[in-house]
Amino acid sequence: MPAYTLFPLVAATGAAGFLIGALAQQDISFRRLNKAMFRDPYVFQSRRKIFRALSFLGITAPAAVPPTERGQSSTSESSFAESFTESSEIESSPDIGSMSLFEQFILWSRSQVNHIMFMTFSIGAEQPRYKEISHVAGIMKYGFPGMDEIRVYKNFVLSYDRRNRIAHWVCEHLKGECLAYRDPQTLEKPNEYIPDQSIPTMFSPNMRDFRNTEWVGGHMASPQNYKCDVTMFNEAYKFPNIVPISRALKNNVWLRLEHYIRELALKSGSVYVYTGPMFMPQRITFRNWAIRHHVMGMNTVAVPTHFFKVIISEHRQEGDLPFVEGYVVPNAEVDSETDLRSFLADVRDIEHFAGLKFYDGEQRKRLDFTSSDSSMDIEYIN
Repeated sequence: MPAYTLFPLVAATGAAGFLIGALAQQDISFRRLNKAMFRDPYVFQSRRKIFRALSFLGITAPAAVPPTERGQSSTSESSFAESFTESSEIESSPDIGSMSLFEQFILWSRSQVNHIMFMTFSIGAEQPRYKEISHVAGIMKYGFPGMDEIRVYKNFVLSYDRRNRIAHWVCEHLKGECLAYRDPQTLEKPNEYIPDQSIPTMFSPNMRDFRNTEWVGGHMASPQNYKCDVTMFNEAYKFPNIVPISRALKNNVWLRLEHYIRELALKSGSVYVYTGPMFMPQRITFRNWAIRHHVMGMNTVAVPTHFFKVIISEHRQEGDLPFVEGYVVPNAEVDSETDLRSFLADVRDIEHFAGLKFYDGEQRKRLDFTSSDSSMDIEYIN
C-alpha cells in the first residue's frame, strides 16, 4: 500500500478510536450522573449541560422530580423511613447486571488499584493490640483535654497529631513509690527512639529527621519518672512521646522543671502531669499576627514555639483538694539561672492557645515552694 494512502488511513483510524473512547466515557458519566441527579439538586443544576453534548445520541435530560413526588410525610416515622431509604441507595453497590462490559472493566480496575494502595501503606503497620486498658481510668482521673487519636501506654496516655508528627498532649501519673525505686534494667537506655507500629509510617517521624538540625529529641513524659519498671521506661522512648526541643532548654530549664515535678510527687505521693506543645502567634505588623514555626526532616516534623505543663498535685490525706498549676516555657535557649516561678501561667491561657480543656473543679489556692538545683522544699498552704 502506498505511503500517501497509509498515513491518512492510520490518522483516520486513530481519530475514530479517540472519538469512540470519548463517547464511551461520556456515556458512562451520563449514566452515573443520571442516578445522582435525583439525590443532589446541585448536581442537577450544575451538570445538566452534559445532556446537550449527548443530544445527538438521542439522550434527553430527565424531568426534575417535584418535591411533592418524593413521598415526604409530616410524621417522624415517614421521615425516618425516607432518610433510611435514601442512605441505603447511596451506600448500596452498583448493579453489575445493568452495566456494560466496559463499565465493569473500569470498576474492576479501580478496585484493584485501591486494594494495592491499601496493602502498600499497611505493610509493616502492626494492628493495635487488644490489651488491658483498665488503668486508663486511673491515669485520666482528671479528664481528657482532647479526644484526637488517643494512644494508650502502660503509664501515660497521649493524643497524637498526624499532621505535625508530634503529640497534642501527654498525660502521666507519677507515684512516689515508683520514683523511690530503680530497676537495674533501666540503667541502659535505648540507643534510638522506638517507632510505634500502630501509627502509619507516613505520619511518623524517624531518626533521620533529627540529624543535622539544631533541635534534639525531648520527652514529654520523662523516662526518669519510670525507673521502677523497664517496660514503662522504654515506652517513654517511643516516637509519639518525642518532640523537637532546643538543646539548651532541654539541659537546663526543662530538666529542672521535670526534677521539680518528681520532688513534688515524692512529697505528695501522687501527681498528674499534662505536657504538650504550643504554637504561639507572633506579631507581624501592628494589627496582624501569624503563627510561624520550623519543620525538620523529610517528614516535616513540626517544631513547637513553646511547651506547657499542667500539674495536678494531690495530698496524701484523703478528701483534700488537689492543687493545679501551669507552666509555659519557650522552645529556645533560656538563662539557666531563671527562677521556675517566672514561667508560671494561667491554666485558662494554656487552654486558649493549646485548644485543650483541663481540670476545672475545686482546687487549693496556691502552693508555696522554694526550688534549687539540688533539692526542693515544698510546703502546702490551704
